[in-house]
Amino acid sequence: MCMKISSTLTAIVFLSALVIAQPKEALPQKPAIDVIAQADALVTQGKPAEAVELVQATLEKNPADPTLNFWLAKTSYRRGMYQAAVERLSVTVETLKKDSVEYKEAVRMLGMGHYVLGHLVEAAPYLEKFVGNTPENQEVVYALGVVYIQTRKPEKARQTYAKLFGLPPTSAAAHLINAQMHQRQRFEETAETELLRARELDPKLPQVNFVLGELAVYKAEIDKGIAYLRKEIEINPSNSMAYYRWGEALSRQLKWDEAIPPLQKSIWLNPFFSGPYIVLGKVYSKKGDLSNAENLLRRSTAIDPNNFGAHHLLAQVLQQAGRAEEAKAEFVLAEKLRGANEQDP
Repeated sequence: MCMKISSTLTAIVFLSALVIAQPKEALPQKPAIDVIAQADALVTQGKPAEAVELVQATLEKNPADPTLNFWLAKTSYRRGMYQAAVERLSVTVETLKKDSVEYKEAVRMLGMGHYVLGHLVEAAPYLEKFVGNTPENQEVVYALGVVYIQTRKPEKARQTYAKLFGLPPTSAAAHLINAQMHQRQRFEETAETELLRARELDPKLPQVNFVLGELAVYKAEIDKGIAYLRKEIEINPSNSMAYYRWGEALSRQLKWDEAIPPLQKSIWLNPFFSGPYIVLGKVYSKKGDLSNAENLLRRSTAIDPNNFGAHHLLAQVLQQAGRAEEAKAEFVLAEKLRGANEQDP
């Protein structure tokens, strides 16, 4: 009996010694969630730098903590520090639980962070993964489409934009939308291929001939562009932009009298767009009708006060009319506007 008690006491003493011998570092640290709560409070108080310092100091004791790393990455992302966010998330994302909100958010930030930084190949798998789980996020779906365009995957781009606009991916409308997106990204050759396929599928689909006309004029194929624009007007006679582009194309050919009717129709259909007023003002100035030119250009500057081209043309018209002081004021304003436009990001 004495031996049994003695053995029990020995075991208790041994276990006590183990507890006492544990180093202080092994004691539980303050939960990361509490630190994040404090950091969020500091951010709310307008002290983001202090919040970051607090989290970083805590992270030094446990550098692999996924919660702290995620918070720092998310804060960097929100502050526009995309490179820092991407670097931290790249080593943190796989430590997060795959079904957690944090994981989905990390995938989104990695995709969009790479996208903003121009790392399109790196962005693709994260954007694809996020869109697969969260297809309703239109901003990310759009970005994925741009990535496919820039990496020369027009088929995938069309499927993506078809999903975004709720269209069958093989429809004429999907080809049209894809073409317009390629045009915006300056992939004119692919845009034309998509447009021709759209027209083949539906010859009377509005906007197809209009965009084909724009592309042709852009390539200095003026007569071809005008033919497309006139075809668009046959299909959709209320397309004010088609009349505008038609008149503008004729003005490039110095066909001043022929340019006037389509430009006037464009204005009658949409009196709130400055473009046709500017081109028509130029046409009348070339014909020597300075009064009409001035009225049209003043109307254009009333609609779009910051348009450098309109003010510069108006200055030239005033100069032609011998109104030197007024012309000088317009030239000065035009130069200010051009400088401001050049400084815009």
